Amino acid sequence: MHPTKNTNQFFLLLLLFPIQLWAQDISLTIDSLVSKYQKEYQIPALTVGVVQSDTCYLGIEGVVRIEKNQKVRLNDKFHLGSNTKAITSFIAFKMIESDEISLNTKFFDICSDLKGEISTEYQEITLGDLLSHQAGIQPYTSGLEYEKLPALNGSISDKRKQFSEFVLNEESVAKGTYSNAGYILTSLMLEKAAHLSFEKLVDKHMKALDLDYFIGFPNKQNLNYPWGHWEENQQLISLSPTHFYKLEDYTLAAGDVSMNIENYARLVQFHLTGLMGENNYITSDSYQKMHYGLENYAYGWGNMKTKTSKISFHDGSAGTYFCHTVLVPSKGSAIIVMANSATEEHQKAVYKLRDELIRFSGKLLE
Repeated sequence: MHPTKNTNQFFLLLLLFPIQLWAQDISLTIDSLVSKYQKEYQIPALTVGVVQSDTCYLGIEGVVRIEKNQKVRLNDKFHLGSNTKAITSFIAFKMIESDEISLNTKFFDICSDLKGEISTEYQEITLGDLLSHQAGIQPYTSGLEYEKLPALNGSISDKRKQFSEFVLNEESVAKGTYSNAGYILTSLMLEKAAHLSFEKLVDKHMKALDLDYFIGFPNKQNLNYPWGHWEENQQLISLSPTHFYKLEDYTLAAGDVSMNIENYARLVQFHLTGLMGENNYITSDSYQKMHYGLENYAYGWGNMKTKTSKISFHDGSAGTYFCHTVLVPSKGSAIIVMANSATEEHQKAVYKLRDELIRFSGKLLE
């Protein structure tokens, strides 16, 4: 899913964002605001993180699924959707620092064993092109696009390779076109460079960071984790773990990680402190390039500048959960809002909640 476009009012509000947020007020406000928006907009479950360099303020409200009054908990996982792309980019930059690959590495320098006649338009594409949606790869942002694929067989890595062979024989699209397929090709590059499957790469780096995660919708790991919701016949319903809808296993890099708010906030905190000048799992320079290396969309993150701040942001949704993340390092803060529904009305509520958090933080300066 694209980084959010409804940013005009938001970026004006960011001018009010304080450098220091008051812990007690933030905690109380998060609790009250999450409860208010969850009830007012009838979102099944809503969770929020306000992240600072040394603290994460968290809140959660709602139910696991709309048909049952089972309360959600802070350790319950939500689906990140396309915010998984930032994890893919994070792994890529760690590998760049260890000289396993570079942003300028050409796809076919690593994946030279692909079969079929590859379109000449793709012969020079690089890792950086794929991470920044500059490779001209078809989007594959709709389930209908996957229906034209031939049967993909073998291991997940085999399917990734077969998918790449098919996509690279398709007609190119304009550079800058948001592409899930481009991130699937990225994962093929990374696993070839690392000599590990992309699934093992994700596990290696998440374990190194001591972060808990799951591949797939969270209720497939635990029935007590939030179920995703969508509308049928103008009514919101939950999707069981056995529901036919799922993401293809080879699409992990584009958008299929689930995390709870505690662990996801810690991951975002690595990015925040890195953008504030701290070297941690990767260097501050790498974070700067990842978030701001190109205008509008760099490597896994959208970005924008105001008169006083650089902002990076991203949305993620596979249609049944929604995750919105924004970082403002000049103010020392980031905001995360996640829900287990992604209807248009619920997405609007997420943005309104984000804006209220910013308004409140501005009042602390008065």
